[in-house]
Amino acid sequence: MKTKYLHILFLLCFLNFFSQTPVSLETAYEKAVENNLQVKSGQLKIDYHHRIKNSAAVVDPLNITAEIGQLNSAYADNAISVNQKLRLPKFYQSQNQVLMEEWKNAMLTLEVQKLQLKRELALSYNNLNYLDEKQKLLEKADSIYSQYYQRADLRLRAGESNILEKTTAENYRSQAEIQLQNLGKDREISQHQLNYLINDAQYYTNQKGGFYIMELMSDGNYDGNATVLKQYDQQKNIENAKLNAEKTKLLPSVNLGVTSATQYGFGADEKFYDRGKRFQSGLIGLDLPLFNTAQKSIIEGQKINQQIAENNYQIAVKNLKNRYAVTFGAYLKLKSELEYYRSKGLKNAQTIFFTANLLLKEGEINYLEYTMLVNQSLEIENRYIDAQKLFNEKIIELNTLRAE
Repeated sequence: MKTKYLHILFLLCFLNFFSQTPVSLETAYEKAVENNLQVKSGQLKIDYHHRIKNSAAVVDPLNITAEIGQLNSAYADNAISVNQKLRLPKFYQSQNQVLMEEWKNAMLTLEVQKLQLKRELALSYNNLNYLDEKQKLLEKADSIYSQYYQRADLRLRAGESNILEKTTAENYRSQAEIQLQNLGKDREISQHQLNYLINDAQYYTNQKGGFYIMELMSDGNYDGNATVLKQYDQQKNIENAKLNAEKTKLLPSVNLGVTSATQYGFGADEKFYDRGKRFQSGLIGLDLPLFNTAQKSIIEGQKINQQIAENNYQIAVKNLKNRYAVTFGAYLKLKSELEYYRSKGLKNAQTIFFTANLLLKEGEINYLEYTMLVNQSLEIENRYIDAQKLFNEKIIELNTLRAE
């Protein structure tokens, strides 16, 4: 009985793991933002930079020294000194600005990660919708060739055709079955990718429909306000802040200190002082970076980093504009192709299929002509589905490029 219950429990867990819950693309994205590990890493980086923002105010360690010996006379005295090095406020402000810019960059990085996650989810979701449409078409082809095979088998038994017609029909039917099997494996891979991105305990699949209704957010010219470009622009801000921070290292530093010491014996005022009497003094000084050749070299190098950031930004602008132009051109080409299929192509496919069945029934065409016409009709529908998939992919790419 114990073994039986264990088997039942295992079966329930197995069925729950492989149960498929339909999810919309919007809900899938919301779940992925909550669970995706890359997004979590991006959020942790933001938290890290937020935590270290106060590190710009780090002050050099307090210096405490103690002395004992013949400090003021032949007698042994002791002294305690406390010294603190402080930089000018501009130094701390520049360091704080670097940390603030890096924190902003971490937030932009997270937005880019979310944008790429949304793109990958949309592509995976679109592929599942595409496989649904392909499955419908293959099931239609399988049904056509199954009926054709049955008809060819009856004709062969009645002596109205030869073995070649039956063999051809069986071959087409087998091809449709194999393609359906392969499509099922492709669907498993696509579903695995979708669930990998969502990273949830539940196993999800796409909701049916929505393959033919995807729209472009805007069909205008690329204006360069993309989130990716904002990140490149932010890198320029980081390099500028680092340059200012390096320059402030050439500023002088202030030294402040106090000393408390004994002076055993007679002082300058001809009074006798024992070791219980202490004398205090203060100190103020400047640290001047006279030997600053190394620091100036760092500043010159940082200026080059500044130029690199600017150059990378310009490269990104040109690359993204080029990608948008190429993708938009392909989008227009596919849009025109789809308009043809919807206005004429699919109607022609239906006409070809209907006429082929009518002519075969009336004996006006042979089996070879029939299969050629049916394949032509199915191929039109197949090209339409393929074009729609590519069209949707171009829309996803363009929406990603324009995302702000």
